[in-house]
Amino acid sequence: MLLIFCQFNLEPHSEVVQTWRAYLLETRAEPTQRALKRSEFYVPRFKRIFKDHGVPENLVWVALVESGFKPSDSNPSGAQGMFQFKTETAVAFGLVVDGHRDERNNPFRAADACAKYLSYLFEKFGSWDLALAAYNLGEGDLRRAMALHGSQWHQVRDFLREETQAFVPKIKAAALIGNDYLAQRPVRTKPVHEYLVKPGDTLYSIAKLFEWDVEELMEFNGIDDNTIDIDQVIVIPVRE
Repeated sequence: MLLIFCQFNLEPHSEVVQTWRAYLLETRAEPTQRALKRSEFYVPRFKRIFKDHGVPENLVWVALVESGFKPSDSNPSGAQGMFQFKTETAVAFGLVVDGHRDERNNPFRAADACAKYLSYLFEKFGSWDLALAAYNLGEGDLRRAMALHGSQWHQVRDFLREETQAFVPKIKAAALIGNDYLAQRPVRTKPVHEYLVKPGDTLYSIAKLFEWDVEELMEFNGIDDNTIDIDQVIVIPVRE
């Protein structure tokens, strides 16, 4: 694909990007550090997935902003998973979401759907900044704003809701932080087991099977309580 040759400019000297960088590293220091630790198990593989779809690798850091790399994160609006898909969009880009299975909670399947979706949005809007804006805001609302104010990100951004105005520079800040973090660690993919939760499984039984502490599995997967769902993917690092 040729999309990847249209680069996603992180704008490291931008005042607004630096403001969000400081916010993530200072105001949100603890959750950001936890998310970065989890990213070690996902980002190398996510980057390959995004590259396969012609999407710049730096866009994998959407997962830090959307969920803190928590595979089964959810919000009251109905968005679910590491990349915060709503059901309709998830299904449109190849994920199974039904009464028995929710692939939004499978980080690698969700990453593939995210890359497909961003590629689609780039084709529609012509820039990665606008693709991210549409990812956050929705295609229809972005098109209406562009019809009134112009077809470039810098023309339209001030007329979008505050959350979307912030979303694009926040992703850039997250990418700068994440790249710096991983640059200080061994450049290799950390091997992981992808365990699919079965009826009768508990975090305790899974932890015992793989010889990890329950608290460690909760931290790896961003789980805040002991609740897990059937067909949920639990990522378990392979001991070295």
